[in-house]
Amino acid sequence: MRTFLAPVQNLHLAKFWLLVLAGGLIALHLHSSWEAKLTNLVVTSILFFGAIIFKLKQKRSTLNLESNWFSKIIGVTLVAFVFFSQAFLPNNDFLIRLLPFISGLGLALIASGIKGLNQYWQELMLLLVLGVPLELLIEPVNQIFHITKLLAKISTFILWYIGFQVTRQGDLIILPEKATWVGPNCSGVLTMLWMLQLAILFLTTYPTNWRKKILFPVVAVLIVMGVNGIRIAIMALLAAYNYPAFEYWHSDNAQIFSTIPLLIFWWFCQSLRENR
Repeated sequence: MRTFLAPVQNLHLAKFWLLVLAGGLIALHLHSSWEAKLTNLVVTSILFFGAIIFKLKQKRSTLNLESNWFSKIIGVTLVAFVFFSQAFLPNNDFLIRLLPFISGLGLALIASGIKGLNQYWQELMLLLVLGVPLELLIEPVNQIFHITKLLAKISTFILWYIGFQVTRQGDLIILPEKATWVGPNCSGVLTMLWMLQLAILFLTTYPTNWRKKILFPVVAVLIVMGVNGIRIAIMALLAAYNYPAFEYWHSDNAQIFSTIPLLIFWWFCQSLRENR
């Protein structure tokens, strides 16, 4: 009886320490992201970690938790690197984003070895998506899709439709009192990329048919474009007629404008889930 129970007890003990280690790594990542003032990354990480925990909990009874010493050594080395980098290396935004994937890979190797990595491919893919440096993609995406010109057109049309004398020249929205330039960082490209991350998260967590796989990313982008078209129109008016208010809403106080698309997209996702 003791011989039979020993492996079971060892397995439960190993699971416990893996959970403790995973919790420590998550807390370390969130702390580092907060210290680096990567607010969006903190929020996104919480959502991604929650989804990954949910997925692992769903399939915990089918996971093969057998690993050899070679895999465990690699896994421990990766986890040790994460702790070492946070303790001794200077804060680097790219490294902070990449550490969750390195942590997840290390934990997967410790738990199931190289042969068992295929069990965690979705979770590791989500950690890779989380690690994408969105800020570095703003300019390339804008150059390819001309987001600023498109948003300037939408905002100009909104202002014209409600009765303002307004014209557009390239990325400029021109009112009689003042012209406002729509820059890549103000056009909502970052919010679009963020929403695409969340669309991938939702589609991975709740499998759907191929139509919805196409629909969700498209809707995510359209929601951001609609909200930002209205935001930029308001900002152009404030720049022309109330510059102190423009400066206030052009600072970090404008976080609400990135929260509104998230809430609308969440409502859309929940509506489709309930009606499937």
